[in-house]
Amino acid sequence: MLELRPIEVFEQVWPRPKVLLPGHNVQFSDKFPDGLDFVKGKTFRITKTAQVRYELSWILPAINYKDINLSNENAGEKLYPEAKDEVYETLIGFKPGNYFTLIYFPAEQPIYRLGYYTMTPLISSASLKYLGAIKPEDSPVNNPTLKIYTFFKLNPFIFRIAVDNGVDYEKMTWEICVNKCKLETIAAPAEPVKYIPYIDELKW
Repeated sequence: MLELRPIEVFEQVWPRPKVLLPGHNVQFSDKFPDGLDFVKGKTFRITKTAQVRYELSWILPAINYKDINLSNENAGEKLYPEAKDEVYETLIGFKPGNYFTLIYFPAEQPIYRLGYYTMTPLISSASLKYLGAIKPEDSPVNNPTLKIYTFFKLNPFIFRIAVDNGVDYEKMTWEICVNKCKLETIAAPAEPVKYIPYIDELKW
């Protein structure tokens, strides 16, 4: 459901991140909740794709933050599919700036934290606000390495974007590519296959 990885080579084209294409197979983890039984533990073939570009920007004063909800909820950015036979593979690139991003799924549950009970991101802490933080150089617009997978009725991904010290105001801009993928159910096993884990498997 979420990847943050280095540059990938695809069909000898560099530095284009790898995306799903028609004919690719995807397998969803059996750890998905029962409410998502239309993907839970199932394998699909991608029958067609379409890439949609989108840009989002915000201006905030120093040492302030804003929560961005990517789902189709009323307060969300509407970047989720509305059909059960689709998955959105969304790449997010950050334009340069003095800001960072924390990711939560679901709300208020950080994806990146450490085992000790106090080692969780805290935006009001001088040090803990950087725990698991993603900076613009980690997923730049010319080679976005942050990728999420979303589908119908999935809980919201919450991105907490925060302006760092050293500026009065900062403009934070995302360049987004939504790779819309149409799914066709096939029998497992199917090789090669891309495994898509549930987020709890990444938060262990």
